[in-house]
Amino acid sequence: MIILRRAAGIAVAAVAAVSLIAGCSADVELRAVPEAGSASSTTASSTTSAPSTSRTTTSAPSTTSGSPSASDLDLEVDVEIGDCVLLGGTVDDATIDNATCGTFDSNYLVVDIVTTSDECNSDQSYYESVRGNELGALCLDIDWQVDDCMDLGGEDPKRIDCSDTAVEGEKVTEILTDTTDVNDCSISDSGFVYEEREIVVCSDTF
Repeated sequence: MIILRRAAGIAVAAVAAVSLIAGCSADVELRAVPEAGSASSTTASSTTSAPSTSRTTTSAPSTTSGSPSASDLDLEVDVEIGDCVLLGGTVDDATIDNATCGTFDSNYLVVDIVTTSDECNSDQSYYESVRGNELGALCLDIDWQVDDCMDLGGEDPKRIDCSDTAVEGEKVTEILTDTTDVNDCSISDSGFVYEEREIVVCSDTF
């Protein structure tokens, strides 16, 4: 579904974190790496029963404190935890831009900012490196929003109108916090589980 992408040079990479160092921009490599077992590649088990009440939020909250900021790590994109980005491009020419969460320009939410991508436990990690040395990483989850639809059928998730045709469409019905049990979904019988952040995104496939 979402595959490793890599960019070289001054371009910004999709799905894995990147930053530029003055005078070394020609050596900067931008990479996008889907995390193993992430919600972007694994759907939670379906169930036929769910409680009638739930706790909902419009976006996944950030839970990591004391993380460095993108500016501390000299990353190319200026973001904080809780901000959203549009990650795109190709394996050899990736891009990342600031975006407003919940808009058609956004596909990922920054859930953590770390020094190396192997510290991420998220749908994607986006990092910059110079001569193989990582300069910092953004840990990214899909920017799920209640009542919005995402097409997961491309290299990156894409927010679409729910009336559009999708390759792998998901409509979000609830976002539950403080749980890792998809059976807590009261509207849908399936979803995506984020165990570390104790979030369940309840969704219907279309």
